[in-house]
Amino acid sequence: MSAGCLRLPDRRPILIAALCWLLGAPGQALAQAAAENAACENATSTAAMRECEIGRLKRADAGMNVAYRSLSAKLDQRGQAKLRAAQQAWLEFRAAETEYQADAARDGTLAPLIAASVQADLTEARRKDLEKAVREFK
Repeated sequence: MSAGCLRLPDRRPILIAALCWLLGAPGQALAQAAAENAACENATSTAAMRECEIGRLKRADAGMNVAYRSLSAKLDQRGQAKLRAAQQAWLEFRAAETEYQADAARDGTLAPLIAASVQADLTEARRKDLEKAVREFK
């Protein structure tokens, strides 16, 4: 640290606790997500990084499911059947692509981390595609 520089303590935990108290249950979820993001930014172990990616995957999956339901609600029966078939094929693709990419670290401790990361990336992309279809639906 150079002369004249003062390092202030990290006040994020205090701010997160205050946010929980002020906002109640919705604030707790928001504050928990903020705390998880802060922890993930500082994750150094493979296990911690994997847990962060699993959390990201869960959030992406929840968002994708909301977008899927929104789009499905706009479609007639025929469109819903086609969307279900497309989603099932996409889920199979995601599983195969995950296995393929995780195989780069076959039997290593990085394989589960790679798998979670690939799944989260693909799921976020699918969520965006479904949300775009909802916006563009006529």
